[in-house]
This record gives sequence, C-alpha cells and structure tokens, in this order.
Amino acid sequence: MVWLPGCQEEAEVLDLNNAVDILDFKIGNRNGIINDTTQAIVVTMPAGTASLSALVPTFTVSSGAVVTPLPGVAQDFSSPVKYTVTSGNVYKTYTVTVRVQEAAILTAAIGSHEGVIDEAGKTITFALPYGTALTELAPAFTLTGEASLSPASGVKQDFTTPVTYTLTSGSVTKQYQVKTVVKVAPDMSKGAIGTKKAFLGTARDRHSIPDDDEQAAADWFFSKYSDADYISWDQVSGGAVNIYQYKVIWWQYDQSAQLPQQALHSDVVALFTSYLKDGGNFYFSGHAVLYFWTIGRIPSEFNMAIGDGGGFENNDTWTIGVNLPGVDHRGHPLYKNILFDQADGFYTFPVIGPGWKEDHNHVMVEVARKYGYPNNSILAYASFIKELDAEWLGVWGGIRDFYMAGVLELKANTTWKGKAIYMGIGGFEWNQNAQGGINPSGVNIYQDNIVQVCSNAIDYLSQN
Repeated sequence: MVWLPGCQEEAEVLDLNNAVDILDFKIGNRNGIINDTTQAIVVTMPAGTASLSALVPTFTVSSGAVVTPLPGVAQDFSSPVKYTVTSGNVYKTYTVTVRVQEAAILTAAIGSHEGVIDEAGKTITFALPYGTALTELAPAFTLTGEASLSPASGVKQDFTTPVTYTLTSGSVTKQYQVKTVVKVAPDMSKGAIGTKKAFLGTARDRHSIPDDDEQAAADWFFSKYSDADYISWDQVSGGAVNIYQYKVIWWQYDQSAQLPQQALHSDVVALFTSYLKDGGNFYFSGHAVLYFWTIGRIPSEFNMAIGDGGGFENNDTWTIGVNLPGVDHRGHPLYKNILFDQADGFYTFPVIGPGWKEDHNHVMVEVARKYGYPNNSILAYASFIKELDAEWLGVWGGIRDFYMAGVLELKANTTWKGKAIYMGIGGFEWNQNAQGGINPSGVNIYQDNIVQVCSNAIDYLSQN
C-alpha cells in the first residue's frame, strides 16, 4: 500500500511485479529468437518462402497476462508487427520481425586463395598461381544456414574445366559455376630485348590450340623455326615467362573479334606496351591487331570492318593490293619473293582461292573521310601515315584509293623503339575449310603466298 501525504483517501495499489513476457514464439516449425532486453523477436523462415503477408504465429505469454494481437491469428509480417502483453498495470510491447533465410555461398577458398563470388552471375572464380595442378583441388565453402552443397565442401574436384556446384536450401536450388584462372602477376623484370622468336596464344600449349587457323599457323611456324617458343597468355600473366627474351612475338588470333581477358589486365597491358617501347617487335594477324589500340600504338579510333563467324562459300579469288595512287610498296620486305598481278597500274597478289571463306577481317575503313578528304586524295594517305607513323602496305585487292587499310608497318621511332606488322585482311586465312561444293577438299592454291608473307614478316622483324 502506498500512502500519499495530504490525501484523505488511500491511493490505488500498483502491483508492478506481474510478469508480462512472451515465453515462446513460433511460426509453423520455426522458433523465434526472443530478446527480452530489447523486446525484439526474430523469426527466420525457410529459403523460398513466397509470402510473409498471412503467417499465423503461435506463442504463450506469462500466466495471467493477455496479449494483442492474439496468437493463432494471421498477420502480415512483410513489415515488423508489434505484440503488447498486459497484466494489471504492467505491459510490454514486443516487435516481431520475420526474415526469409538466404540461400547463398558466403565464402569460398582453395587454401589461402579466396574465391570471388558473383552472386548475380552465379559464378565463383579462383585466381591461382601459374602452374597450379588443377586436377585435384578441394575448395572449402561456407553457406547460409540450413543450406547444403553438392559436390560437398572440401571434396577434391578436377578444375581443368569449370565445375557446377548445386546449393539447396528449403525450396530454393541454385547452381554456381566454379572456375579457376591464372593469378595475374607478370614478370616485370624486363631486361635487354633478346634474339628468340615466340608464338603467342590463348591455349596452354601449341598442341591444344582450339582454332583451326591458329593451329595451322602454329604448325607452320614451328616447322620453320624449330628453336622458337610457344608462350601462352596464362604464362605471361602468371609470371612464368619474361617476354623480353624475344626479338619478335607473333600472335595469330582468329577465335573471336573480342580480345581474350588474359590479355586485358592492366599489368599485362603495361608489360606489352613497355616491350614495344623498349625495342621488342610484334607481328599481329587476324583479330590480334585490335591489341595495337589496347597498348596505345594506334592512337585514335577508326571505323572498322570486322568479320566474325563461320563464313560462307565463295567462287572468287581474293587478293591483296600493294599500291595506291602515287604510292607503291612492292619493294617492302614484307613482299619479298611475291609475284604480283597487274591491272591498270595496280598490283595485287592472291591469298585465297575459290571455296569456303571465314572472312575474318579486322581492317580500318573510311580512312580518308576520317581526315576530311575524298577517297582519292593523297592528303588522306599523308595524314594517316603521319598520325600512326606507319607504312600503309596493303588493301583489299579491288581497292584503288585511300578508303581502307588492312596491312601496315608500325614503324620504330623515339617513343616506340620496336616495330610491328599489322595484318588484318580477312582473306589471309591459314586454313581454308573443307566445306561446300566449290572446293570440298579445302586446299588453298595460294597458300604459298600466305606462307611467304608471314615468313617475310617474321624475318624482317627479327632483324636489328
């Protein structure tokens, strides 16, 4: 009893000892976590729970207490719901929050190497040192609660190709593609430019090259230069090879009009840029010519004619033209021992005969327009070779003006001490496919010209 001075009547008795607790709280078979200090309750529903708008909780409260809303009544838990427990003069309000269990891989690691998880793309990528044996790797994963993984965490897998992992949690199933890439740490020790030759490719070795034209080019190269090396982009990016030991590097790239990711890491780009600036020489053919923009050797953008895909059957003979109005490059070392055809004062030589043609051009077009001149203006030629510090060596055989450029020498200068050959003509195809009815054998009767030009390019770039 409480006595209030100055009052003639007894004050109301306040009993503050009544218990007003929620003792347990469940939605279905999911127990809520009750924090009496903060008066918060959290219930986590299984992954895949479609809606929180009509969930029916069950719970008990302290003896003698009443609660609103009542247990057993559906509530919309899309946002927190408040429950008030009252007993006499005492009450508590609990805030109930319902969450849906996530279904995800939280971490991934192979030894000390952490995987990069792309939840949106459902991929996990491990960057591993070059030379890591990929056939028996055992990645460890941590998962969101109640999830399981197949194959299981810690079980050895062959990662020479990506491995699919299936995550299951509640009614949710997700598939992740788990892959490995070479950790980027190129050899930047540099040194003096050497004397060797190298063939550069995306495959791990020259016998694993996936593209038929690249394979044919590599087979010819190593038959002629038996002391040359095959180097892969993974070797370069992983620091397994110092490219400065080579006088000339040839990259024939035909797989895609997009450059491979291994070539685009900033450290790798910086290395190849330095190599050309320090006196190394490049022969880039096919779509590899795009790399001249990547390393900054071609400084500005051009409209391009780019061919990609399986090709088509064609009854024509495709040629390369080597002179333009007022300009004749028959005497350039690239065309040593080439026999030319002449028509109306223009000289060409054939590179691919009738049959199947992939037509993988990667050439500059509308060149004269870029500089504000008509196609027949020698000023377009002068502007082009000045900006690029280049020799404009070849065009499609039917071109008689300065509309397009498909064969270049990028000359050595004070900034770029090395020189380079750009071969982007689509008819310069190393393996004519045995398809169609015109030339079912796939024999290119002009293959010798491709071999001769390529041999000339490599020998020219090998000179001091």
